[in-house]
Amino acid sequence: MMSIIGLLKFALRWTLVLALIGLAPVGRAASDSGSPDFEVTIEQGDTLTGLGKRWLADPKRWPELQRHNKIQNPKRLIPGSTLAIPVSLLHEKPAVVTVSSVSGEARKADGTPVATGDRLREGATIKTADNGYVTIKLVDGSTLRLQSKSDLTLERARHLPGSDATETRFQMPAGQAEVRFKPGAAKASRFEIRTGFASAAVRGTEFRVGADARGTRTEVTEGTIAFAGLPPNAGAAAPADAVPIPEGYGSIVDESRKPVAPVRLLAAPALPQQPVFQQAPALRLDFPPLEGAVSYRARLAADAEFQQMIGETVLSQPQANFSGLKAGSYVLKVRAIDRYGLEGRDAIVLVGILPDQPPGLSKSGSPAPLKAR
Repeated sequence: MMSIIGLLKFALRWTLVLALIGLAPVGRAASDSGSPDFEVTIEQGDTLTGLGKRWLADPKRWPELQRHNKIQNPKRLIPGSTLAIPVSLLHEKPAVVTVSSVSGEARKADGTPVATGDRLREGATIKTADNGYVTIKLVDGSTLRLQSKSDLTLERARHLPGSDATETRFQMPAGQAEVRFKPGAAKASRFEIRTGFASAAVRGTEFRVGADARGTRTEVTEGTIAFAGLPPNAGAAAPADAVPIPEGYGSIVDESRKPVAPVRLLAAPALPQQPVFQQAPALRLDFPPLEGAVSYRARLAADAEFQQMIGETVLSQPQANFSGLKAGSYVLKVRAIDRYGLEGRDAIVLVGILPDQPPGLSKSGSPAPLKAR
């Protein structure tokens, strides 16, 4: 049998031979344009000149693909390997995103109210008030839920050529957003949120981003994201080396512009397993304190998707309080906040607010079962 050293020498010689004849696997150099990459799979018979005609806005710039991917021979590519194309070189079509729901007050840059059904194009800005919440649906069906006291700009929304892939980038200097990236989205699709401190880029996952004047935090509830610090005035340049943040973890970027090592998110608080019934006009719900929590965030909505928001509050003690409620059914969501400011897993309970003067009980002697809207 060949020794390990012998195998390594054989592999090295074979790699050198492939490089000499122009068949070395496609590598990736640092992007000359500073933009993210769009990846395509090379098929039998492909050449760089042909791929340039198919994908580039200016086909004559195909030598940039050769340089970017460190390709020796542009006419001899390995089928099945990957070609990285800087997004700035692609022939693209503008896309629009749609506002699917609005709760409370939210306005555009010109001061007009944001309304359900609004179509947003590149450059559109939304600002939510203390009671404002906006859900935005992307072209591929993914959603972004902008929370209260947030400032969001759609910087880039494009259809990438030759596929169903899209590229979407938001700028959020302040506020909070929750993203649900559609699992069935095209593999080459890109989604990114940038703040004044960091970039969170994702494919097929759920995560949150929070930003203020001191830094940026992110929490991943499903999948994995790439989290990177951004230098001041980064513009459209690609972020530096990113840190992968897996499901159930979070990270922060402060003035250092570097993400901290992933931190495990706190577990969901222990809310009641059965619906809670209380009388209008107030809700007060005590729950056990969670070890490691310094505060809690509570949100109340009239629907299970939290598009019809009633209100939210940050609690210093494990006690949720809401007032001014009308009789009806609600959904309460509570999560713990740790010493880093990272928000943990959600706990949810159905809440029934009964009239001041209940009209009566069911035949069983108890209120009818509560159902989320």
